[in-house]
Amino acid sequence: MRNKLAWTWATLVCLSCLPAPGAFGARSLDPQRSEQKPAINVRRPFALVEPVESHTKLSVSDEGLEAIRNIPGPVIPVVVIGPYRSGKSFLLNQLLGVGCTEGFGVGHTRSTQTKGVWVWGEPQKLPPSANTLPEFAGQDASIVYLDTEGFESTGKADAYDDRIFALSTLISAVLIYNLPETVRESDIQKLSFAVELAEGFYADVQGGGGSSPVEPGSMLWLIQRDFLEGKTVQSMVSEALQPVPNPFQDQDIAQVNKIRQSLQLVARNSTAFGLHQPHMERTKLCELGDDQLDKKYLEQRAQLHELVQQLAKPKRVNGKVMTGPGLAELVSQMVTALNARDIPTAGSILEHFNKELVYRVRDTYITTLESLALPVTEAALAAHHEAASAAARQQFQAEKFGNDLTTGLGSLQDMLQASLDKEYVGRQTANTLESNRRCEKAETDCEDTLEREQLVKLPSTGRFEDRFTHCQAAFEGACIGPAHTGQSERLQKAWRREHTRFKHDYNDKLYNGLVLLLLVDILMFRFVIKFSILESLGWVVFLFLQVYPKLYLNGGSMYEAHWWVILVRVWEIIVYNPVLDLEKWWQILTPVAFVSFVAWKLWVKCIRPRWKRRQDKRLILPTKQGDGDRRDLSV
Repeated sequence: MRNKLAWTWATLVCLSCLPAPGAFGARSLDPQRSEQKPAINVRRPFALVEPVESHTKLSVSDEGLEAIRNIPGPVIPVVVIGPYRSGKSFLLNQLLGVGCTEGFGVGHTRSTQTKGVWVWGEPQKLPPSANTLPEFAGQDASIVYLDTEGFESTGKADAYDDRIFALSTLISAVLIYNLPETVRESDIQKLSFAVELAEGFYADVQGGGGSSPVEPGSMLWLIQRDFLEGKTVQSMVSEALQPVPNPFQDQDIAQVNKIRQSLQLVARNSTAFGLHQPHMERTKLCELGDDQLDKKYLEQRAQLHELVQQLAKPKRVNGKVMTGPGLAELVSQMVTALNARDIPTAGSILEHFNKELVYRVRDTYITTLESLALPVTEAALAAHHEAASAAARQQFQAEKFGNDLTTGLGSLQDMLQASLDKEYVGRQTANTLESNRRCEKAETDCEDTLEREQLVKLPSTGRFEDRFTHCQAAFEGACIGPAHTGQSERLQKAWRREHTRFKHDYNDKLYNGLVLLLLVDILMFRFVIKFSILESLGWVVFLFLQVYPKLYLNGGSMYEAHWWVILVRVWEIIVYNPVLDLEKWWQILTPVAFVSFVAWKLWVKCIRPRWKRRQDKRLILPTKQGDGDRRDLSV
């Protein structure tokens, strides 16, 4: 009986060890079940954005994007930014309620622990009271926590920090600015710079300007290790964001106020919160439980968790509530845009300033160079250029920033000198053109003057030479610069040509004028005055002038005869002298002489005889009266 019971017990035990019915061959009987992949553990951080090898630009992680895409419903990204070694990763683990081994990596060395941007794969559902907002349309909204690499660590370019900062600013619905102990002006400036970059880059992605289509999120200034006394954290942050009084319109203070204005446009509200130090030994925080942490810190941690949920509002992009796939697309677009263009850094800003200084110095040089009225001599222009360029180089050296190793001052100095030389060449060309214009005008005026002297009625060699002397003096005063030599030679050629022509026409004009004068003499003394001697003299001289030139058959000219030279000298004295220039007065003197002659003729022929007869009658009448009286007395 005992053996039978033992055998029965053994049989039951063996049966219990067999698999359930249908277990054998289950993989082959259910092919769909056999192809299912093992579930991904989302309760861990995923790399979303990682640095490239040069640690200047960013690359997107497909694993992190996939984790975001799988989040259902609206998402509210909560991003923590701040300097490295300020406790960002530990803070996020505290908000998530996970330990350091499970949550975001926390380091206790002097090097930064987080690289790039990491996202917590398990979204945190909002409380039911928060999900009733109309923006969610009945869907469950989730908070997605993102950790970022701390800025200002060594071994990285400033542009890398700015890219991380700009990306965090744009994608966040709640931006937690984690700062140790207090708010510094550099913290405000860096945030403002990141905000402007984010808006500018997203506008480029959208292909338009104007305001950004991404609504700004809430701003939470979190002051870690808040042990300073005096003002509250909220008061400190509010005062730090207030415009600074600027009664004297100082440019530096105006720039500070401009930074604050840009931050007011980004955040719908700026909230400040102070967090006490959790424990004195910060390197052992991951090993400590809540019972070992500071009680005040625990109270503030709970308050912070509640505050983040209160600030969590839907993120809108182009007017639509952002979802997991939308957030993944936004991250991809922004990383591409941030990598596509260079970001201003401290070095590039200095280089930009120095380049702008080059343009300002060049403009000052141009103003100085143009202050010298053209045209001038080449030597004067060169001296003015040397003085202006020396002043420009001195101004650049006095106002530049940086050194040649960091800002490329050597290339900028070469650029400055090249621009100065280019402007100088242009000014030389302008000087040449203006000199040509003025010299050509002055030379043309001289030629016109000599041409007019050829057409005068009473020619004079002295007048012709005086006109050229005055014209040449005017030419020397007006013709300055590179064209002076060439135009002066041209003027001398014109003078020799016109002078030769004048001398030849001069004697001919005197000869013809003398013949005409003799004919007038003959006619006047024959028919008007009837003076036969002067008429005969006119005929003799007229015949002489007609016959004498024909005697020079073997060469020579009557104009070389001594008597003709004397006649010309007398003519020059009469026509043009320091007292009288007959060329200006002959048109007036001729009518006056004619009127005088007519008046004289009237006097001689009419007026004087009548006046003489009247005088004679007056003398005869008294004589006759005296004779009658005498006769009466004798009677």
